[in-house]
Amino acid sequence: MHHPRRIRPLLPRRRALAAPSAAVALALALTGCGFFNLNPEGEDGGGAQGEANGQAPQLAEQVEAGDLPPLEERLPKNPMVVEPTEEIGSYGGTWNSAILGIGDWPWLGRTVGYENLLRWNTEWTKAIPNLAESYEYNEDADEITYHLREGLKWSDGDDFTSDDVVFAVNDVFNNPDLTPVANQNPPKAEKVDENTFKITLAKPNALWAAHDLLQYQIVNKPKHYLKKFHIKYNDNANELAKEQGYSSWTELFEIKAGVTDSALTWQNPDLPTMYAWQVEKPLADSGRMVLTRNPYYWKVDTEGNQLPYIDRVVFDIMQDEEVMLTRALNGEFDFHSRHFNTPENRPVLAENRESGGYHFMTQRPSEMNTNMIAFNLTHKNEDIREIFRDKQFRIAMSHAINRKDIIDVVYQGQGEPWQGAPRPDTPFFNEELAKQYTEYDVDKANKILDDAGYDERNGDGVRVAPNGTPLSFTLSAPGDFRPDIIDSMEMVVDFWKEVDVQVELNVEERTSWQDSRENNEHEINVWSGDSGLLDAMYDPRWYGPIHSGESNFAIPWAQWYVSDGKDPRAQEPPQDVKDHLKMYDAVLAETDDQKRNELMSDFLAETQDQFYALGISTTQPGYGIVANNFHNVPDSLPYSSVYNTPAPANPEQFWIEE
Repeated sequence: MHHPRRIRPLLPRRRALAAPSAAVALALALTGCGFFNLNPEGEDGGGAQGEANGQAPQLAEQVEAGDLPPLEERLPKNPMVVEPTEEIGSYGGTWNSAILGIGDWPWLGRTVGYENLLRWNTEWTKAIPNLAESYEYNEDADEITYHLREGLKWSDGDDFTSDDVVFAVNDVFNNPDLTPVANQNPPKAEKVDENTFKITLAKPNALWAAHDLLQYQIVNKPKHYLKKFHIKYNDNANELAKEQGYSSWTELFEIKAGVTDSALTWQNPDLPTMYAWQVEKPLADSGRMVLTRNPYYWKVDTEGNQLPYIDRVVFDIMQDEEVMLTRALNGEFDFHSRHFNTPENRPVLAENRESGGYHFMTQRPSEMNTNMIAFNLTHKNEDIREIFRDKQFRIAMSHAINRKDIIDVVYQGQGEPWQGAPRPDTPFFNEELAKQYTEYDVDKANKILDDAGYDERNGDGVRVAPNGTPLSFTLSAPGDFRPDIIDSMEMVVDFWKEVDVQVELNVEERTSWQDSRENNEHEINVWSGDSGLLDAMYDPRWYGPIHSGESNFAIPWAQWYVSDGKDPRAQEPPQDVKDHLKMYDAVLAETDDQKRNELMSDFLAETQDQFYALGISTTQPGYGIVANNFHNVPDSLPYSSVYNTPAPANPEQFWIEE
């Protein structure tokens, strides 16, 4: 008969965290891990709730019955040690949350699906070991060697090794039949030994190890499970696909693995996982999605107790944000910070805290601007393009905006005038970049326009460019995104009329707005200002034409940059912009953290000079709700898609007091 390994008993449940034991500290020193804070995930279980004591009671029962190996055989040689945010928790309970349909699957990744080779620390100051115990770059920053934890196991008990990563990279993401357009310059992987592999990049990228979005996809492709669906490993894969009702092996593989549609990974309960919870009832159009604890999860708390604490996580699948708000007001969510947590809903949620049995946690926004206005510097019309590329024109249009009025009217006086610039609490803060041209001065705006050659008016009183083109444009805004942006832009176009520039606000359905942007058809558009914290370096979409889908002021320039000029939609930028892009290449090629930060600051100084886009004001902190009996959620977290809020807070250490 198997017996669980014995772990020294815990102190009473509500005690504060004690200092880590010497054994745990030694283990951390040997693995290269440091102590850090953690975040959310949850469930409700079928087993009895009790003090954490090595492993969950239901797992101990399975070990006793001989249905599960002992704990020491399920954990890696050096488990990752997670320091609870406040205290050691208790096993048991269900974490109740919600999603808005299948398309809302990213919330799953932010809560129950964040296990990369590396991960962000809770404070978002650096990347720390995770599945990989350590890693190192070569001198040219185009090759990374990773060292996995020895003894990692998938949720079905099979070993997680270098073979799984090599399979995902080489056989999945480098297979044009499976991912025809997923990666223009995919990396390549090479196995060194069972726990060591090398990733070779097409270009130097010292940021790839911590951030690249491909990472979560290369650690959720279990070779032992998926190879039977792959034609390289199964000559009969097409026949197998047809037996299951699919046209080819690639269609079946996509359904099983979710290569190009990540939602599919949450719709296959047979897919082994490295996450704290595994799918029991899959994601669907309606009903509930249920996940239960992974018995082979490879993390422990500072007392050596296997995580997660919570037994199950349940997501109610909804189609209406108003229903979600009602459920939140009723206290039916244990921890949630998506969709209903708007500034408009905050008063009613605050008023209902006592009756709903919840409190607020703060989300520190990485968003650096409420509104980013992008004049299309690559517009297909040469006359319009010439006007928009005139920096003096953009400066004048910025001075013509009364940001203080917008802040007072739309944002209840919260925020300060701001351009597209990192926030003050980052190593990349540049006050001149943040504040330039934010002074509201109609006389100055008029003089700049006059001096730039826009001093003539047509019969309608609208300024005319030297080439005869009237300064009459369309500003496109997504109508189903954020009402505050529409309200802000209504005020902006009125301010611009005061300097005789005629701009019509066109509120579009979001898909139409997106199509216009992707097809380079917009004249001016507006979106929120991402990347104001550490993501300023990892995703500088507003600081240069870097992001081929999000640098709205010059998407074809970004397409040129990303594809090395090979994308047929691309436009080659002017030399000064190409020189600016080379500065970001230098950031990517620098493996020394301090030097890289200095290079990033230099890059942002050039952003200041280029002045690609206009901002309005800083975004104010957001919030989430936490049930009063739901513990170990930090009081404050950064909020960003790059950070993957709230995942770096380690949901596996959340626990429920019953």
